[in-house]
Amino acid sequence: MSVRTRAVIPDGRGRVLFDRTHHPGKAPFYWLPGGGVEPGETAEEALGRELIEEASLVIRVQRLLYLSENLFVESGDYRHEVILYFLAEAGETLPGAPVDLRNHEWHPPDATPGPFLPPDVAAAVVADLRDGFRRPVQHLVTDERPAPAA
Repeated sequence: MSVRTRAVIPDGRGRVLFDRTHHPGKAPFYWLPGGGVEPGETAEEALGRELIEEASLVIRVQRLLYLSENLFVESGDYRHEVILYFLAEAGETLPGAPVDLRNHEWHPPDATPGPFLPPDVAAAVVADLRDGFRRPVQHLVTDERPAPAA
C-alpha cells in the first residue's frame, strides 16, 4: 500500500500542468504532477517537495480536491494506492535544473495528446475546472482487481 499526493495546477487559461509518462517503451499518457509521501511529512509537504524536485517549481497548496483509491494487480501482486489530489497555484520557478526532471506540459484536461489517467480523476478535473473547483472533496475509486474465480 502506498500514499501519494498530486497537484491540480490551473494556469487561468483552461489548462493544467501535467506530467507526461517517463516510462520508455510505453505509449505516452498524462497524469498530474506529484509523488510519494515519505514518513515524517504531510501530503502537502510532500507535494511541495516533489514539485521542487521535478520542476524547480514552488507551489502554494490551496485545498484538498480528491481522495483517490486505486486497487490493481501489478506483476502478480495486489496493490492499493491512496492519492490525495490538491488544488495548487504555481509560484516562482527556482534557478537551476530540477534534481528529478520530468516531462511537464500544460494542456486542457480534456485535450491531452494521450490518455489522462486515471479516468475518474480526469473526468473530475474536467468538470471542476469548468465549474471553478467548488465541489466538496470527492472520494474516487478505481478498482482494476481481477474478478474472483468462480
